[in-house]
Formats: sequence, structure tokens, C-alpha cells
Amino acid sequence: MQRNKIKRKIYLRIVGTLMATYLVLMTAFSLFLISREKEVNVLQLGTLALQVNNRVEDILGDTTESSGPGRDTAKLKKELAKQISFISYSGAEAALYSGDYSLIYNTNDYWECSYTEYSEGSKNYNGYGYLNPREWFSEEETSELENYLNARPQAEKAGDLAGYSLDLEGLWVDNEMIIPEKIKVVPMYANTFDEEGQLKSSSGTHLKAITYTSDYEQNSKKLPYFKYGGIQPANNRLLDPAEAAGLRELVLDQEKLKEAVRHFPDKDYNFSERVRGLTYHFYWPQPHQNTVKLTDDQGNYSEFWTVFARQVNLWDECRETLVFVWGACLITFLSVALILAGQTYKTYRQREELEQFRRDTASALAHDLKTPLSIISGYAQNLTENVRTEKREHYAAGIQTNVERMDEIIREILELSGLEAGLLPIKSEEVSLQAVCTQVIDRYRQVCAEKLIQISLEGEAVVKADPSLMERVIDNLLVNALDNTPEGGRIGLEISAGTFSLFNSGSHIPEEKIEEIWLPYKKGDESRGRTKGTGLGLAIARTILELFHFSYGAKNTGEGVVFWFKFII
Repeated sequence: MQRNKIKRKIYLRIVGTLMATYLVLMTAFSLFLISREKEVNVLQLGTLALQVNNRVEDILGDTTESSGPGRDTAKLKKELAKQISFISYSGAEAALYSGDYSLIYNTNDYWECSYTEYSEGSKNYNGYGYLNPREWFSEEETSELENYLNARPQAEKAGDLAGYSLDLEGLWVDNEMIIPEKIKVVPMYANTFDEEGQLKSSSGTHLKAITYTSDYEQNSKKLPYFKYGGIQPANNRLLDPAEAAGLRELVLDQEKLKEAVRHFPDKDYNFSERVRGLTYHFYWPQPHQNTVKLTDDQGNYSEFWTVFARQVNLWDECRETLVFVWGACLITFLSVALILAGQTYKTYRQREELEQFRRDTASALAHDLKTPLSIISGYAQNLTENVRTEKREHYAAGIQTNVERMDEIIREILELSGLEAGLLPIKSEEVSLQAVCTQVIDRYRQVCAEKLIQISLEGEAVVKADPSLMERVIDNLLVNALDNTPEGGRIGLEISAGTFSLFNSGSHIPEEKIEEIWLPYKKGDESRGRTKGTGLGLAIARTILELFHFSYGAKNTGEGVVFWFKFII
């Protein structure tokens, strides 16, 4: 319960800290990206302004040359309407002002119309103008006409309704403005499709046309009259009428233009303003011929000013990038947080286990030293008080035996510490495992005879290692086997296929403790050990094997236990 509580606390703290960092960094990145996107949109509008301004200059030049010193305002408006109407389809609005800030032309939501202006032989020449439907038709009729104009039914086969054609039957032209006599709405039906299923051609008949008649009555102006014309749908218009009206109001604001001119071309001047949320209006004035003159009375002066405005939702512009970056970074931060929390908890568990191991080791060491110290103390006291003097040699021998026992424990502790710390010198030379095993077996052959234990050795291999350390490993494994083999049992040492194995018959090691036996003062089964070993033999063997990067282990078999290690030949 306590462990789960600590684990939860570690995970919550690390994940919470990294998520807070994630939110701060992502918020800062989002603000930076939006600010950069604002700057980009200002530059884009400036680029559009340069492109359109070049067209305006050409139109101004043409109208000057064809009209003498003055300018034909009607023709100028007409040409402007014809040439720069495309900016409405790019999501912008524009207006042209004279040097004294008088409005000459501005984009609008009128319908663009074309008509046959005159013919030369078989060739027709079109004229262009604009139609304001609300001036000649009721709101209901205008709404119906807009629905027809903007209808986009999806035709799937020949004969399906594909849209409507709005034709002008009779019209007058007042400068650049069109006055309709009649508008006929002709249903268009699909004829042919291309290989991808896209509509290629359609046709309709005036017999099925719906006719709208205006209430215009020709007056004394005697406007030019033309028989046929057509209304062009606004295929690419990006803004709805309400948004377009807001931008149009911005470009028609003379005070706004005067203020912008005063700051032109100051780069620090803010040419954008927030409408709502992340929706901004961007504003850009462009002088005639892209240059201004500095005058005493007017400051920055230009013969003409073209003003542009565009509405941009920065969220729409940045959304894909922000969603990708936020999502990718969230996955990254969560992964890092979970990995870091897992590693931190693992380190905590290792430290906890290490502390517990140190406590267990200290307790076991104290227990191992306590018994010989108690015996030594008792014998010494008897010698001091001359108790049973006939046993003085026995007491002295007991003291010597227990001193040697304590000395062995301390030496093995120092040896284990030196091996783990890498303080002991290690050789690397060819070692015959068979020769080492034979030497160790000869050392304990008398013990085996006394316990009626059969011992055998098979195989041979030469390894690169320290001879004395390899002898220590095999010695410790054999001593452990002798300690846990019953009288009349069997011990077998086998060297084959890069593996050394040592089998001893007898009791088994509980599976849940088979990994612990390599630790100091750990026993697989309390009933297995009957000698007075130090409890450090397998721990020393493990440390030596790890120094040489030999894998090792122990496993239960049907008759007993096998200890093994794999070596490098």
C-alpha cells in the first residue's frame, strides 16, 4: 500500500511538472506562430497591393492618353471594374482615392455582367459592367435571383439539373453600371462528362426560363441600349456579404487612410486590428507608382492612393500546424514523462532494495560475528578466572578456531567489496577449466569420501580469464554443492559447448528464491545449509562472473540443483 502510494506520488509529480512545462512552451509557441502569421499576412497583402497597383497605373495611363489632359471618370471606373474585380475573389476589398482623398472607385458586391458592345463582321466585342440588383428588384426577387446565381446542384448523369444561367434580355449602360430590362433564369441540364465524371457541357432552353422584369423607365438621359448580356457567378468569392461589407467600410474610411498615409512607410505602424477572437482586419495603403512625395502642407503625398483590406482568421491559417505540433509534443512529453517517472520509481525501488540489503547484510554479519565473539568471551573469562584449568588448552584452541572463523568472514567481506569496487588486480590469460576443476576436486576429495559423495568431471575448455578468480568461482560452487548434498549423494561437473555446469543431488531451491541465492547471506532453503559457511561464497562467485561478463544461473532438476555459467572461449 505504501509502495503504491509512493509510486503514484512520483508519477503525479513528474507528469504534472512536465505537463505544466508543455503548456507553457506550447502557449509561447502558439503566440509566436500567430504573431508571425500576422506579419506574413501583412506582407501578403502588401504583395497583392503591388500587383494590383501596377494594373491601376496602366489603367490610369491609358485613360490619360485617350482622354487628353483630363481623365474620363466613367471610363476609368469601367476599366477599374473590369481589371481589378479579381481582388474580391481573393478575399480582399479595395478602393482608389485621388491625392486629396476623394473616392474614385471601390470594389463592391454588385454582379459582374458582360454584354455584346459591338460587332465587326463575325467577331463580337464584349463590354463589362456591374449590376446592383437591389436597385431594380424587390428583396424577395433579389434573394431568388441570388439563389439561382449561386446554385450548384451536383449532376451525376446526362439530363440532371446542372445549374442556372442568368441572361440579360435588354439592358442599358450608365457608365459602368448595368440597368436591366429583363433577366431570364434558364435551367441548365447536363449533357456530357469527362473521364473523371466532371461535367463538361450543359444546355438549356428559354422556353423554360423564369423571367424577372425591372421597373426601369428610360428617361431623358438616353442611355445606350444593348440587346443581350449575361451575369457572371462569383465562383471564387471568399467572403460572405456581411464580412465584405465590414471590409468595404474599412477601405471607405477616409480618416483611416489619412492616418495610415501619415505613417507610411513606417514599418512599426500597425496595419492590423482584431475584430473578434483570432479574426483580424489587415489594412494596406499603396501610393501611385509606389512612391510618395514629402510636402510641407500635406506631408506624404501621392497623386493616387489604392487602399486594400483583407479579413483573415489566424486560427484557420495556423490550425493544422498548431494541432500537429500540440499533438506531437503532447505525445512526446507524455512519453518522456512516463519513461522518466518509471525510471525514477525504478531508481527509488533500487535504492530502497539497496538500503534493505544493507540492513539485512549488517544484521547477518552481526549475527555471524556474535556467536564466535560470545564463545571467545566465555573462554577468555574461564581462562581469566582459572575455571577448570585442566581445559586451558581446549579454551585456547576454541578461541583460536573462532578467531579464524571471524577472520575468514572479514576477509571474504573485504574480498567481495574489493571485487565490486574494482580495486583488485585482474589478469586475463588462457585458463584450462578442466585443470582448475581437478585441482579444486582434489582439495575436497577427503570430504567427499567421508560423506560417501560420488563426484565426477567431464569435458574440457580453455577460457580467457584470471586463473585465481576462476578457481575461486569453482571452489565456491563446489563448497556450496558439498554443503547441500546429503550423504551418499552425487556431484557432477561438466564442461561442454561453452557452458560449465555443476550438479548436486538433494533438496531443491524454491523457485521464488532462486534469484536471491546469489546475494550475500541469502539461502534458498534454510534446511539446505548445514555447514558453517560465511554466506558470501555465491555472492563472490556472482561478482567474479559479472567481471568477466559471463552469464550465470541456477535451476532445479528432477534429482537436485544445477549451477551454471557460460564462458567466452
